[in-house]
Amino acid sequence: MSLNHNQVVQAADALLKYTEKRRESQAATNLLADDVEAVYLTITAKKMPTHSRHKPYRIPLRVPVFSESSSVCLITKNNTEAHVETLKKLNIPQIKEIITMYQLKTEFKAYEARRLLLSTHELFLTDDRVVKSLPELLGVKFFKNKKLPAPVNLLAKDLQREVSKALSCTYYRSANGTSSTLKIGSSALSASQLADNIEVAMNFVPKCIEKGWDNIQSIGIKTGTSLTLPIYNALPNPAGVIDATIAAATKVSKKATKEAAEEKPVKAASPAKKSKKSLLSREKTEAQAEPKKTAIKKTAAAATPKRRATKA
Repeated sequence: MSLNHNQVVQAADALLKYTEKRRESQAATNLLADDVEAVYLTITAKKMPTHSRHKPYRIPLRVPVFSESSSVCLITKNNTEAHVETLKKLNIPQIKEIITMYQLKTEFKAYEARRLLLSTHELFLTDDRVVKSLPELLGVKFFKNKKLPAPVNLLAKDLQREVSKALSCTYYRSANGTSSTLKIGSSALSASQLADNIEVAMNFVPKCIEKGWDNIQSIGIKTGTSLTLPIYNALPNPAGVIDATIAAATKVSKKATKEAAEEKPVKAASPAKKSKKSLLSREKTEAQAEPKKTAIKKTAAAATPKRRATKA
């Protein structure tokens, strides 16, 4: 399955125009406003994931989202100064800070130090050998802000190529709910460049979601200050699913009808027998009541002369 290219380009163009108008309107009043805004791809799933994953998925892009002005922090397992110097000699402009695991446990143990570290950098990369131990060291703030470090192989022979490859990608992090986002570009890109990044990313993102495209309800793009512009919406129920549901319901109904027919029915009395039984019961009741009526009449007859005699 693929996205409609024209619709993706139109949505990207509309988002960039909105961002430009908003920047111009705030330029006179807000001198500290950013000239460039990040653009995010939002994905809504039909069902929640059954398991969580802290390690982000690496998603390649056609146009990198982390430019030379981006601030990236690299966390390394090796605590030696020689190793740190080797990483610095790579001269990768995005890497603004290199931290060892020892420094993370000592210098950044305080909450304020970790909070400042979180707000300083856009992306965190780490040695893939220590990626599982970092969530506990960094704390819940990194998890909530979706900045848990992405793994990189610092034992690779070509470190320059390995780190540069990691910076040319974006990262998809599994959400606890049905909605997730990933950075797909910036307002500095053109509409066609954003569309290219979106289409390339959607070749990989469905593989990171349980049941893939079948579990994707909608896809949209947005900035940090805009509404979400839709570029894809799935039908509630495909025709095949409806047909399968109807077939299953019909099968259950037929089975229930067959089971009901096999059960022995309780014999009901016919109307003629009911009438005959009712007549006999009525005659029996009248026969029992007849002696009582006769006794009452005799008693009344015997009492009548006495009353006349008394009057006389």
